[in-house]
Amino acid sequence: MEKIVSPEFSEPLTQFYAEPPVAGEYTENAEFISCDLSQQSFRKSEFYAVKFVGCRFTGADLSRADFCNAEFRDCDFSGASAVEARFDRVYFCGCKGLGTSFAEGEFADVRLERCNFMYANFSGSKFRSVLFSECDLSEGALSECKVRDLFLQKTKLFQTDLCNTLLKGVDLSDCAAEGAVFSQDLHELRGATVSLVHSAWLLRALGIRVK
Repeated sequence: MEKIVSPEFSEPLTQFYAEPPVAGEYTENAEFISCDLSQQSFRKSEFYAVKFVGCRFTGADLSRADFCNAEFRDCDFSGASAVEARFDRVYFCGCKGLGTSFAEGEFADVRLERCNFMYANFSGSKFRSVLFSECDLSEGALSECKVRDLFLQKTKLFQTDLCNTLLKGVDLSDCAAEGAVFSQDLHELRGATVSLVHSAWLLRALGIRVK
């Protein structure tokens, strides 16, 4: 985990209460508190050294937005579109994103802790030095992803689609992954670490009876 670079804020942030950022503009050194950004478009917007606390992004368009050196706490992204968005040195804590699309996104030096991203779509994304800790990714999609230094801790992967995402070097041993979807030959798991509980249902998936 020491490989993940956390966001840092070198200057005092200007605070905005219930006042959203201006769409389409470059925003820096700002903290947005309890803002309702639902259904708004921030397509291709750029954010640097920003914090969002208790903000609602439900149904918002964040596609191709760029977040660098940013923090999200207790925010709701449910139903939002963040397709091809970029997250660099970003911290998510206690956030919700039911059905959010992060497809083909770029995540570098990102921590996601205690977040609920059930049904979320991360397919085709690139992950470099990314941690999911105590997150729920159940029934979502992490297929066709490219990963390097991906860490999964106590994360739920129930019925999550992981097809063609190579998990070599990834430790899944304390994750709940029953029903996770892999290719028929389970090539995604070559070089990954799994628990004895995992091995039982993986053998069953290969048609091998376990007593």
